Amino acid sequence: MEPIFALDIGTRMVMGLVMTKNQDQGYEILASARTEHRQRAMYDGQVHDVDEVARAVVKVKEFLERKLETTLSRVAVAAAGRALRTEVAFTEHKELLPIRWEREDVLALEMEAVHQALRQLQSSTDDDSQSYHCVGYNTIAQWNEGEEISNLIGQRGNTAKVSVIATFLPRTVVDGLVAVLGRVGLEMTNLTLEPIAAGLAAIPANMRRLNLALVDIGAGTADIALTRKGTFFAYGMVPMAGDEVTEAICAHYLLDFQVGEKVKREINKKSSLIFTDFLGAKVGVNKEDVLNLIRSVVETLTSRIAKEILNLNKEVPQAVILIGGGSLTPMLSEMLAKTLGIPQNRVGIQVRERLGEIYGEKNLKGPESVTPIGIGIAALEGNGLQYYTVLVNNTPVPIFELQLTTVAEALLAAGIQPRSFFGRPGAALTFELNDEMKVIKGTMGTPALLTVNGEAGKLDQPLKAGDEIAFIPGEAGKDAQARLAEVLPAQNAKRVFWNGKQEEYTPQVFVNDRLVSETEKIIDGLKIRYLPNDDLTHLFMQKGFDLQKKETLDIRINGELRSLDLEYEILVNGSEVKGNCQIHDEDSIEVRTKKITIGDLKLKPTPLFFSFNGSELQYPPQETIISFHGRLMTDNEFITNDMDLIVTGFRQMPILSELLPYVKFPEGTTAGSSLKLNVNGQPAEFTTVLHPGDRVMVEFD
Repeated sequence: MEPIFALDIGTRMVMGLVMTKNQDQGYEILASARTEHRQRAMYDGQVHDVDEVARAVVKVKEFLERKLETTLSRVAVAAAGRALRTEVAFTEHKELLPIRWEREDVLALEMEAVHQALRQLQSSTDDDSQSYHCVGYNTIAQWNEGEEISNLIGQRGNTAKVSVIATFLPRTVVDGLVAVLGRVGLEMTNLTLEPIAAGLAAIPANMRRLNLALVDIGAGTADIALTRKGTFFAYGMVPMAGDEVTEAICAHYLLDFQVGEKVKREINKKSSLIFTDFLGAKVGVNKEDVLNLIRSVVETLTSRIAKEILNLNKEVPQAVILIGGGSLTPMLSEMLAKTLGIPQNRVGIQVRERLGEIYGEKNLKGPESVTPIGIGIAALEGNGLQYYTVLVNNTPVPIFELQLTTVAEALLAAGIQPRSFFGRPGAALTFELNDEMKVIKGTMGTPALLTVNGEAGKLDQPLKAGDEIAFIPGEAGKDAQARLAEVLPAQNAKRVFWNGKQEEYTPQVFVNDRLVSETEKIIDGLKIRYLPNDDLTHLFMQKGFDLQKKETLDIRINGELRSLDLEYEILVNGSEVKGNCQIHDEDSIEVRTKKITIGDLKLKPTPLFFSFNGSELQYPPQETIISFHGRLMTDNEFITNDMDLIVTGFRQMPILSELLPYVKFPEGTTAGSSLKLNVNGQPAEFTTVLHPGDRVMVEFD
């Protein structure tokens, strides 16, 4: 297997090694080199001074090249573990009419979901200026018309939805590493995360079934990885490490940072220390004084590490393994064991010398060498993010190959918005015309122009290192625009005679119940009511004339109130019309109310009622007599409002003899009997005038 150049660019030190894999013996380190930054060029694992870091990297690179008599051009590196972020996001696309979802449509949806994940990530960070590289994504689920399906491609519907889980690294972290490597002519081919790399080397696979905490203490950060049931299940970070101890020494004794770093390292080696402060004075101190000085800082550091371990693990781990140069900080392992409440022998420092299956270079020693070895292992085993560069519109774009990288992912990494992959259709106009939904479509957008290495390309086309992409965004279609006259029928104005007066009869248009001109623009969501000038019904609607709303006359008949509905009479060109009919130019329309005559009422008088020998007797009307204010009315006279009519069937009240034909006398009446007449208890004659309700008694003696 081809050797790997692994480089650990730390806050304080740069370490590099060249290693290869031997199938029988494990991993062989062919050569190693290390150097410190001349000044503070990195903070918390982040490159701040590219040139200064590049100066340290080139020293390591040149040393290894001389030792191995070869040229190194490709390198594997690691990013700080705290930098990796993941987000789950959804995106949905709706069409007015059902379409068939093709591969290009689904890919655009996925890219939009990744972009949404990026927006979520940026909104959740405190630093608004921070931007991220998408280093990979996976589609979690897809839906068509709200129903989850395994594959959207080829499905038909109005609404499609996808969800993705996307992984990101801060651009500043990756770009800083790329910038440093570019300064010294190195191409990054593999990127892993520091806690992952450290775990691969420090904890063998057969030990990961135990609940262990790996703490990589560097200069700026302490990265934490936890194992259980054969795998690493959680990662964490404390933004504090060895530099805080050095700064405490520098602040107390007024030392340059490099001198303070040297004093810190010599605490474990000497009982007394002599150094020169910033003002040039020689200072001599004993070991115990320095330990007392840094004790509170080490307590704070161990307390924060223990708190993060318990937060991630939810319980005290079985053991803690320390690596990194900061793990040699005096009192650290003892205080961490005490803080976690575990035996001192359960907190140990892992060094290269105890790593199994690692052989070769003997000068590479100590806990700080574990991480670069892990970077090499990750690259040799293919556990890192495969990295290469493509050009998008002549701009280099880094690609992390977590999966087969496509043109669409490269465009996304270049910051090109997914919505520009396809020119969106212009917005449609939707409106109601006489309660019927209408749609006017916008024009279709133009697709983006895309070439890969000078030839026509596709969004789902896979890429390889060095490919050149030229991309011209698609243009959006024009939004639909229309005026009322364009959606309404063409009709000419007419002249009609309405009740003898000439008028214009034109179509009418109402928008949200407001009368408007046909030249007015249509706005999305309008409710349009159109009244054409074609028939009698629409003419009445324009006039606001309601045939159902009738006039009434109130009259009294024998004192009883009665309301009469008046019927309308409609004449078109002099002929009566029942119902609707077409209206033409110069037509004459007359609407009038039909008058009601006395004869139309068909009034009938009521009989007179008498009591005859104790039984009720009806005396029928003799004729129909109708009068108004004492004047007799004929059948052809018209009814007017508030008329008070008197209807009777008698010109004068009957006399007693006139009732006798309507009376049935009892059987057994003998001839020659005398007749005895009585009205209301008083003797009466045949000529006695009767009145309604009179009591008449007739007896034979």
